[in-house]
Amino acid sequence: MRPIVRLALGNLRRAWLRSALSAVAVATGVSTLVAADLISQSVTEEIARTNEALAITAFMSEQLNIGLTVVGLVVAAGAGFVVFNAFSMAVAQRRADLGRLRATGMTRRQVVAMVMLEAGLIGAAGAAVGAAAGVGLSEALIALVKATSEMFNRFGHGQISPARLLWAAGLGIAVALLAALIPALRAARVAPLAALRPSLPAGLTRASHRRALACVLLMVALWAYLSLDPPGRWILPPWSTILSLVFGGLWLACLAICAPALVDFAGGTLRRPLQGVLGAPGLLAADNLQRGRGRVTFALLTIAVGVGMIVSVTGYMSYWFEELFFRTADHSLRQNPGFGFFPLDIQLGLQAYAGITDFTMPDGLRERVEQVVGERATVVETYFVLAPELSFLGERYFSYVLDPQSMRQAGELFFSFTYGDWEHAMDIVGRGCAVFITMAVAQKNDAWLDDVIALDTPGGELDCTVAGIGPTFVGASILSDAALSAYGLSAPVNLTVFPRSSAERETLQPQLQALADEYGVWLMDIARLTELQRQGMKSIQTVMDGMLLLAILSAALGVVNTSIIGLIERRQEFAVLRAAGATPGQMRVVVLTEGLLVGVLGALLGILAGAGIVLLYVVITAGTPFGFPDFPAWPAALASVRPALGRGLLAAVATPLLAALAAWLPARRRLP
Repeated sequence: MRPIVRLALGNLRRAWLRSALSAVAVATGVSTLVAADLISQSVTEEIARTNEALAITAFMSEQLNIGLTVVGLVVAAGAGFVVFNAFSMAVAQRRADLGRLRATGMTRRQVVAMVMLEAGLIGAAGAAVGAAAGVGLSEALIALVKATSEMFNRFGHGQISPARLLWAAGLGIAVALLAALIPALRAARVAPLAALRPSLPAGLTRASHRRALACVLLMVALWAYLSLDPPGRWILPPWSTILSLVFGGLWLACLAICAPALVDFAGGTLRRPLQGVLGAPGLLAADNLQRGRGRVTFALLTIAVGVGMIVSVTGYMSYWFEELFFRTADHSLRQNPGFGFFPLDIQLGLQAYAGITDFTMPDGLRERVEQVVGERATVVETYFVLAPELSFLGERYFSYVLDPQSMRQAGELFFSFTYGDWEHAMDIVGRGCAVFITMAVAQKNDAWLDDVIALDTPGGELDCTVAGIGPTFVGASILSDAALSAYGLSAPVNLTVFPRSSAERETLQPQLQALADEYGVWLMDIARLTELQRQGMKSIQTVMDGMLLLAILSAALGVVNTSIIGLIERRQEFAVLRAAGATPGQMRVVVLTEGLLVGVLGALLGILAGAGIVLLYVVITAGTPFGFPDFPAWPAALASVRPALGRGLLAAVATPLLAALAAWLPARRRLP
C-alpha cells in the first residue's frame, strides 16, 4: 500500500495546480452547505422566543435551510464536473506512465486505488478548506442581504452544527471520489503497451450527430405535447411533481447529449467569422473547439450547471410566490382590502423582533374593535400553530386557527373552495374541529372531503374533519376555532378588519389607528403586508444568487484546468507556430478566444436548461399544489420565466468574460 500512497502523492505534487484547483472546486460546494445551515439558523435565532413566534417563524428557518442546501448540492455537483474533467484529462495525459506501471507489475486494482486515493486526498483537502470557509461565506452573504434588504436587517449568531459539518465534509469527499471513479476505471484498462505509444490528447474522436438529432426531435415532440395538452389540466399531486421531475430529467439529458454536437456546430460555423475578425488566431480557436471536444464539453457543462441554476431558481421562486402564494391575496385584496393589527412594526423587518417577548394582541382590543366597527366590517382573529400533519411545506410550516364564520365573511383571502362549499363546511364546523386544506396537504394525508385527519396537539390527539379543499392564503392550512383549547391558545397574534365598502374603509381607518395607538400595537394595510413579504422573498433570492455565483466560479476553475491541460498538450504545436512567426500575443488571443467561446456556449446552454425547467414545472404542476381551478398554465409559465431570463442574460454577459479570464491567466505563464 505504501508504494501506491507515494505514487499518489507524487502525482499530486507534479500536477499541484490542477490538484489545487480541483480541491478549491470541492471547497466551494462544502462551504455553501455549511453556510446554508448557519444562515438559516441566524434568521430566526433571536425571534422564536415564544410559542407564537416559533409557529410564525419556524418555517422560515426550515425552508431557507432546504432551499440553500439544494443550492449547495448543485454547487457541489458542479465541483464534481470539475474533478471529473481534471481526472479524465489527467488519465489521458498519463497513459504512457500508466502503461509503464502496468508493465512493471501494477495490477488494475492498484491503479484504481492510486487514482481514487488522489481523488480522496483532493476531496479531503477541499472539505477541510470548505468547512472553514463556510463560516466566512455565511457572514459575507448576511452582510450582502443587510446591505440590500429592508426586511432581513437583523440576524443572530448561528452555531455550527457538528452533524452538518461532518455531512458537508463527507459529501465533498464523496463527490470527489465519485467524479474520479470512471477515470480511474479507464486508467485501469490502460495496457502495458501504452508505454510505447505517445499520449493522446483528451477528447472525443467525434460527436454523435445521430443521437443529437434524435434528442432534438424528442425535445420538439415534448414541447408540442405540452403546448397542446398541458398536464396541469388533469394531473394531481404528487404525480404532478413526479412527472415534472421525469420530463425535467429528460430535458436536461437531451441537452447534455446535444452538447458535443453544439461544440462541433459552433466550431464549424464560427470559423470564417472569427477569421474575418481575428485573422489566423480566430480560425485556430474555432478549430481547437472541435479538436478538444471532450474537455471543452465538460467545461461547457460545468458552466451550464451554474447558469442554469440561477435561471431555474429565479423562475421557480417567481412561480411559487407570484403565481401561487400571492395569487389569492392579490385577487382578494383588490376586491376586499383590509387592515391588520400586529404586535410589532412589521415594516422594520427582522429588527422589529428585537426584545419582543409577547406576540399576542392585548386583552380587550378585540372587544373595542368590534364596538368601533359594528356592522361596518368583519373582524377576524388569527392564531398560528405548528401542525406537522397539515404543514404545506416540510414539517414546520405554520397553520392558521380561525373562526370559519368570520373567515367566510372576509371573502376569499383566507380560503376559496375548489372542492366543497360553505353550506356543507359549516355543517362540519358545527360538529367539531374542521380543517380547510390545499390539494397538496390533502394528498399528503391521503384525505378528502369529510375524511378525518388525526392531529397530535399539546392537549392530546385531535380529530379534525376536512371541510374544504382549495387555495389558502400563502398555502397555510386552516383549523376551525374548535382547536384553540387543544393547542392551549388564549390570545390571537393578529386582528384583521375587512370593511364592507370603500367608503367604510376611509371612515374606519383613523378610528382603527387611534385604537392601535391606545393599545400600543401597529395598524397596517394588508396589501402593504403582502408587499413586504415580496421584499422578503427578494432577499432570499439575493442569498441564493450569491451562493449560485460560486457555481460559476467553480466552473471558471474548470476552465482554468482545461486551459492548462490544453496548453500542455499543445506545447509542440505552439512551438511550431512561434517558429512560423506567430507572436506570443497572437497565441494568447487563441486561448482567450477559446475561453470566451466556451463561456458563451455554456451560458446559452445554461439559459436553455434553466428556462426549460421552469416552463416544464409550471405547465405540468399548474397550481395543483394549491388546487387552483382553471389555472392559466402557459401565461403563468411565461410570467415566471421572464425574470429568470433577465438573470440569465446577465449571466450570459458575465460568464464568457469570466471564462475568458480563466483561460487567459494560465496562458500568460505557459505560452512560449
